[in-house]
Order: sequence, then structure tokens, then C-alpha cells
Amino acid sequence: MPRMSNVNIAIIGAGMAGLKAANTLHRIGVNVTVFEKSRGLGGRLASRRTEFGHFNHGAQYVTARDPGFNAFLQEATEFKVAQNWSPNLHRGSGATGSAATGTNDTLSPIARHVGNLAEERWYQGAPQMNKLIRPLVDTFPIQKQHRIVGIEPVNQRSFMLHDDLDGSFGPFDGVIVTAPAPQTADLLRPLAPRFGPIDEVVMAPCWAVMAAFEKPLPTGFDAMLYPSAEISWAARSSQSNDALHRRTPDAWVLHASPEWSRAHLEDDKERVIEKLLEALRTASGVKLPELHSVQAHRWRYARTEVPLGMSHLNGMNGRVIAAGDWCLGARVEAAWRSGRSAAHSMIETLLG
Repeated sequence: MPRMSNVNIAIIGAGMAGLKAANTLHRIGVNVTVFEKSRGLGGRLASRRTEFGHFNHGAQYVTARDPGFNAFLQEATEFKVAQNWSPNLHRGSGATGSAATGTNDTLSPIARHVGNLAEERWYQGAPQMNKLIRPLVDTFPIQKQHRIVGIEPVNQRSFMLHDDLDGSFGPFDGVIVTAPAPQTADLLRPLAPRFGPIDEVVMAPCWAVMAAFEKPLPTGFDAMLYPSAEISWAARSSQSNDALHRRTPDAWVLHASPEWSRAHLEDDKERVIEKLLEALRTASGVKLPELHSVQAHRWRYARTEVPLGMSHLNGMNGRVIAAGDWCLGARVEAAWRSGRSAAHSMIETLLG
């Protein structure tokens, strides 16, 4: 049995799944190195800093059904990097099948679980969503702005990583890949047929618009779920239950529906902003205040529509593992569970 302090594992991706895997391995003494293509951490737990504050333009909230993830959220709350969120929610009928009919078979997973508000708490990162990962970040190194484009087997127990700038890293005794499914498939397809099922995963894109209005939007709600065919979600970024004390500028994030995002995936940002703000005006039934600023961001892989159906996928004698929210579903909790499962599987391989 190897001494864990002599084991080196690479984690590709610093979202919830990758950081949970890294943290789990690090805690038992494994040497972990995380590689992240972006400048920030958290993946779709993303926040963008502007002169008007932070916009949570990725996941807007999380819920917990798994006892372990619930305990993680309680720990994050104690660390003051998570807080309960109870928005005044407007549930629209913009999704196909219409929530107004009482039939939600065709609604997205998010739309379906809105009916369980009395049973599930909603949590947000504090003061912004990407702070949720703070309890997972430890002393292990995180190499930001490194896009890994190749995994090279040195032998059956050793691997080198290569990035898009001709950099090489390793050798590593194992690799856990937590990128979105299409990117993970591109990395792992050359290694083994075992990773073929990843190609069956379907992920939907999402356009996000971040708008700062000069005055508070004159509505009685802070969030809208499927208010129109164009918008699947709209929410005020800075929350207050007291309408008289809402901040100005009033910051809102709009998420386009998967169908609309697919149809307009290659549109320029200005056109996307124009169309989604018009959809917000129509859906809210109010005249939109003047804008201080507005930005758009395109998520090519935002929401899992057809998951892998298992918590992770092993190959290369258990030393290369694919993981991510796309393994189990569309929830942030799915990413946490998948990262935990991948780490445990790697530990079993190392001990074997």
C-alpha cells in the first residue's frame, strides 16, 4: 500500500466537483494539484464584479437533499460564506407545457422543484455565490488559467498533462477530470473506449444578462421562474424583503431558456441583451428603468438535460476518472456528490 504523501493526483477543473474531490484527497495526505482554465474558481458558481457590485450570473442558489451536502451547507453558513435566501418568487408559465395548467412534466428540473419551497431551503453564497467553495479550498496548489488539452499515459500508473501553451505537468499517479461533459469527452476519448458513454450526456447552453437599473424595478417580486418563452429565470442580485430599502442601482440577472439560448447561441451580445430585456419588460408588465450598465455572458454548457446516470466513470485501471454535475443531474449538489464519489473511487484504486 503506497504512502499517501508519495501519491500525486491531478484534478482538472476547479468547480464544485473538482474542489470537493481535491479537498477529500488532500485531507488524507494525497498531494493534489488542481488545474483551472479560468481566472477564478467555482465554475458555474460564478460571480462577476462590477462597479455596481457582484452579479451571480451562474447558479443563483443551491438546495440540499443529500445529508452530506446539507452538512456542507451548514458548515458554509457557520463560516458565513452561505446564507438562506427566501425571495418573493413569481412562477410564470413560459415553459412548454405551462406551469399554469398544473402539469409540469415538460418543465426543467429547476421548475419542477420550485413546488417544494416549503420542504427545501434555498442557499446563496455570501456575499456572492462563488464564496460557497471557500470551505473546500485548502493548501493544495491551484494552477489557474491552464487549459489542459491532453492526458498522456507514461505507463499504466503514471500520466503527464499538457496544456494549450505547450506546457507539460507531472507525472501524476491519477487524474480526475471535472470539466463539462463535451470537454471531458474530448480529453478522455483518446484514452479508452470505456469513456464513450460521456458522449451521450446532453448539456444545454444559457445566455445570461446582467443589468443594473438606475431605480428599483417596480415589481412585487425578487425572482421569476419561466416568466416567458425567452427567459427561464430572472432575479434581483441584491436581496431585501423591504421594497423601500432596495439598493440602487437595482441589479438583475436574466437567464435565457435552453431553447432560446440554443436558437441564439451565436448571436452577438448586443442583440441578446436587447431581446432579453424586451422579454423582461413584457413578462414583468412594467416599464424598465434606465440602465446604468448591462453585460451578457454565454454559458455553452450550463445545465444538464440528459445525465450520465452514475456518480462518476472510471477508466485506465481506475486511475483516470470523469466526474461532474453532468454525471447525476443539473444541481450543484450533483457536482458535490460526484466529486466526493470520484475521490473515494481514486482512494480505493490507490489502496488496491
